[in-house]
Amino acid sequence: MINNLSPENIMHYVKTNIPLDITVHKSVTSTNTLLKEAAQSGAKEGTVIVAENQTMGRGRLGRSFHSPADTGIYFSILLRPKIDPNDSLFLTTSAAVATAKAIEDVKDCTALIKWVNDIYIDNKKVCGILTEGAFKAESSELDYAIVGIGINLKTPDGDFPDDIKNKAGAVFSKDEDITDVKSKLIAYVLNYFFYYYENLSSKAFFKEYKERSFLLGQEISILDSKGPIPATAIDLDENCHLIVKLSDGTIKELSSGEVSVIMNSVLQP
Repeated sequence: MINNLSPENIMHYVKTNIPLDITVHKSVTSTNTLLKEAAQSGAKEGTVIVAENQTMGRGRLGRSFHSPADTGIYFSILLRPKIDPNDSLFLTTSAAVATAKAIEDVKDCTALIKWVNDIYIDNKKVCGILTEGAFKAESSELDYAIVGIGINLKTPDGDFPDDIKNKAGAVFSKDEDITDVKSKLIAYVLNYFFYYYENLSSKAFFKEYKERSFLLGQEISILDSKGPIPATAIDLDENCHLIVKLSDGTIKELSSGEVSVIMNSVLQP
């Protein structure tokens, strides 16, 4: 199979006016880690690092992110946003909408979002997003933010590892041709994402983020340090906080954290 993943092929599909500096690697430790080092050395907004394999891929809460060669794409975007740090959640949520839309552009499917940062197809997680940032030493302003996106394109040979194989999925089946998909999909994500990024103050992404959320109305479990807390997800406010109703009737607003859905077909922390 021809591998068309290259900066030139990605840029062929890019439509954003924001200048991009894209590099593509066969294998890295972690695209977020490499981009963090570049950011600290003065790399400009719009720097994008892409890899076909990560040996130390990272997810939220210190988890590892399974990133095998040839079956996925993994990329990180450097931003230097002039936003309130409290609004940094919007980088993650807008990236989720951008990725879901881009996936649907290359595959006939419905891509839904699990608050805050995961993309699901047919009750299986096909994408995770990790946003990290650093503050300026002399103020509380963000110096930079990095949005890392990992997408499972196909199931690895021998399936996913035992600890995730019941909840992990892929965008394409093993027999589908993805020769021209990798560069195109990354470009489509970048196009959508930078549109939302340029319109972050108006929350142009929010309506679709809420419409794609499959948690609303579901019985969920909030993963707390003291143990799981049963609740019902009832709404998302305009700050992308999850509004839940606890079993005693208390209404609680979650700005971050982990939840799982209490149902047989989906059980994904």
